[in-house]
Amino acid sequence: MKVSVCIPTYNTGKFIGETIESVLRQTFSDYELVVCDNLSTDETEEICRAVSGSRFKYVRFDEFVGQAANWNRALEQATGEFVILLHSDDILEADFLQQAVSMLEDNKDVGLVHCSVTHIDETGKTLTHQRLFEHDLIDRDEQHLKKFLFEGCVINPVGVLVRRAVYLDVGNFTDKIVWGVDPHMWTRIALKFPIGYLSEPLAKYRVHSNSGTSGVMKSGRYATDEVWMMEDVFRHIPPNRTDLHSEFKRVLNRVAHRTWCHAEDLCSRGDNKSARLGIRRALEIAPAMIFEKRVWALWLATFFGYHFFSRLRGVLGSERGV
Repeated sequence: MKVSVCIPTYNTGKFIGETIESVLRQTFSDYELVVCDNLSTDETEEICRAVSGSRFKYVRFDEFVGQAANWNRALEQATGEFVILLHSDDILEADFLQQAVSMLEDNKDVGLVHCSVTHIDETGKTLTHQRLFEHDLIDRDEQHLKKFLFEGCVINPVGVLVRRAVYLDVGNFTDKIVWGVDPHMWTRIALKFPIGYLSEPLAKYRVHSNSGTSGVMKSGRYATDEVWMMEDVFRHIPPNRTDLHSEFKRVLNRVAHRTWCHAEDLCSRGDNKSARLGIRRALEIAPAMIFEKRVWALWLATFFGYHFFSRLRGVLGSERGV
C-alpha cells in the first residue's frame, strides 16, 4: 500500500463512523485503513467491526495507554510509504489523499504535507476556516519552523501526511506532555525537512466539548506543556544555529502571550476560574507581565465579568503583546 491511514481512537463512537466514511470516499485508492482502539467502552468497537473490505483493519489493544502511546502504536501498524494519523472525530475531503500524495511524490525532499482546514462543530456546522498561506507552497525556507516558534501550533493535526521514513528518522511522539504532542512532532520534522502545504481546505477539524483539547485548555496544562515543548525543541536545534538560539527568550515570551490570550477567551466565555489559572500560568512563564495593565484588568474581569475588560479594551489596545 502507498498510504496508511491510521485512526487512533478512544470512545468516539459518536463520530468515528463519519470519519471512516470520509476515508472510504477518497478518490485515491492505494491505501490501507487501520483503526487502533485504545480499549473503548462505548459503541466504537461495534461500529468498526461492521466495516468490511480488504483494506480495512480494526485493532483493539489489550492495554489502555495515553494519547501519545496510542499514536505510536498506530504508527507501528502502518505499512505504507506515507502515513496519516487521522483523529477519530475529524473528516477528510475526498481529494485529500490524491493531492497530498502527489505533492510528496513530486517533491522527494519534503517530509510532510498538510492542508488548509475547515473547523466544524459537533453537528458538522462550519465555524471557521484555517488557512496558513494563500497558495500551495513547498517551504524550504523554514517558514513553518519560525511560525511554530513564534506563533505556536500552525499545523492543524487533521490533514497531515508524513513519509513513514521521516517518522523513523525523528522518532516517536513524546509522552512527556499532554498538550502539544503533535506540534512538537511537526516542529521536529520542520527542523530537518521541507514542508508542503495545500491551500485548498481538504479536511475538517471537529471542535466539541468532549475533545481532549478542550479539557487541557481549561486545566492550564497547555501552558506548562508548551514551555516543555519549546525547551525540548531548542535542545534539538544544532548548536551552530545561533540565529535561532538567540531567540529563546522571545519564544517563551510569545508562549506567555498565547497563554494570556487563552485566559482572555476563557473569561469571555464565563469560565473565570480557568481564566485565573491561565493568567497565573502566563505570569510564571513571563513574570514581567505583572506590570502590564491588561493583565490586571483581565484578572479583575474574572471577578466582575468580561464586560469590565471590554470597556477598557480601547485604552489597552495600544499595549503590545509580550
